[in-house]
Amino acid sequence: MRKWILLAIIFCLAATAAGCSGKGAGGSESGKDVITVWTFPHYRENAETGQKSYEQHLQELIAEVEAENPDIKVKYEILSWEEGDKKFDIALNSGNPPDIFFSVMQPKFIKTGLAVPLDDYLDDADFADLEQFAIDNFSIDGKLWAISQWISIHTWGGNRKMMEEAGADIAKIQKEGWTWQEFYDIAKKISKEENGKKIYGFATQGKNEETLTHLMRNNGVIKSVTEDGKFMWNGDKAVETLNFLKKMMDEGVMPKETAGIDAQKVGDMFNAGEVGIYGRTGPYQVRFNDNRNKEIEAGKIEGEKIDFVLLPFPHNEGEKEVATGGGGGMWLFKQKNYKGDKHTENAAKVLKHITGTKSSVTAATLFIPPARKSGQEMFADLLQLNTDNGKFIQRTLGYVVPGAKLEPDLAQKQSQILNDGIRPKFQGFLAGELTAEETVQQWTKVAEGILK
Repeated sequence: MRKWILLAIIFCLAATAAGCSGKGAGGSESGKDVITVWTFPHYRENAETGQKSYEQHLQELIAEVEAENPDIKVKYEILSWEEGDKKFDIALNSGNPPDIFFSVMQPKFIKTGLAVPLDDYLDDADFADLEQFAIDNFSIDGKLWAISQWISIHTWGGNRKMMEEAGADIAKIQKEGWTWQEFYDIAKKISKEENGKKIYGFATQGKNEETLTHLMRNNGVIKSVTEDGKFMWNGDKAVETLNFLKKMMDEGVMPKETAGIDAQKVGDMFNAGEVGIYGRTGPYQVRFNDNRNKEIEAGKIEGEKIDFVLLPFPHNEGEKEVATGGGGGMWLFKQKNYKGDKHTENAAKVLKHITGTKSSVTAATLFIPPARKSGQEMFADLLQLNTDNGKFIQRTLGYVVPGAKLEPDLAQKQSQILNDGIRPKFQGFLAGELTAEETVQQWTKVAEGILK
């Protein structure tokens, strides 16, 4: 018995000397460098359609990178949407973040000194393969901090039949865009009373300022607060944009009760044929609408099928058309107790693989455009990129503009401006309690007080 115990001790000592302990400085396990990945459950398995879950797709990518790199072991964790960000912040603040984490652009990560720029781990082919927005969205000070897996495009949506009956040239709109006046003229013609039912040309949720933001960006004001702390929603363009919304409500093009309408209600109104154009929506709605039409054909639900079209945000005359989008990506981190250059290189290798061309299956499953051009090509059929809607999505990718990238203190101030100024005053405006001029004056006063 003592002989076997002695042999076991000798084996463990030898393994430790060879760097094979599970507690090695590089985070090794059974002789392998352990790379940790934290991400979120982007979609679930659907047995009826044969759709795999996000976790299953991630497992496949991990199996590939492990097979190609026998010295690497990847451990992943699927975080909850409710607690995941909080868990990561605690880990980051303690100096022990995972090697790879999924998140949107967060300048506060960079301020910690633990985020690792990716430029040295990507080659020219990688940068050429990424959509420019994907690079711009995650770049600060000329460095790339994360690799996008998709680009979430914000759009409006329309009922082709109702729009064409109002004289809309949808092909032209999707290819060239439209002005506020051109949009208004079509929406006005759609608006009518029919069989005792009110039909609106346009509807949007009024619970927050999202649609106002889209219109402001297409009226030449890209940011509400700039990176140098200037409040931009304080002038004539803000008043003009609010009055454009007021005109549509006053003339019955939009519901007068917009302040009390949420996104679910807007979608229900559109499906019921009570609205011709609505927003916001996005590429994902193409698949939702296709599935709804199939259910109607199969007799599973009642309703009228809709020929759904994606639409750009209209821009004010003389202003540049601007698309809005976003997208999460994978960040690379080191730990306060640095695990060495080789460990960081291995983590970057894993990150690059799980955000590579094959990873575009995630975007395709969500029916939003992959950030990699090669991924768009690989999943072109699934994404319907050769249809009119698909071609519109690809055009939009060429002029989508990132939002402001604010330092943590300024980002907190912007959030306070939204919560204490813009949102309540905008709600008051939609409810008819404030004029456009009063609204801008009041939220500007709040913003100036906070930015001081």
